[in-house]
Amino acid sequence: MEVEQPTTFALRREVAETCAAAFEISLPILVDDMQDSVANAYNALPDRIFILGGDGKVAFRGARGPRGFAVDEMERALAAMVE
Repeated sequence: MEVEQPTTFALRREVAETCAAAFEISLPILVDDMQDSVANAYNALPDRIFILGGDGKVAFRGARGPRGFAVDEMERALAAMVE
């Protein structure tokens, strides 16, 4: 899937919703602001997957992607959260 870089928050949110639907993601997806405040705070570039626990703390921090994406590790972290 290829999309143009959104220029407004509304467009950014639309892209996230489109991706969630295309990949059948049923978890809530949070969208960063246009200044990428969260990405910068977590040093998430170039790409990184974080899972936050109900307490707001990082429960899983993936390696930098896309080569660092470890879906199996992420699935184990999610499974441990719901046990």
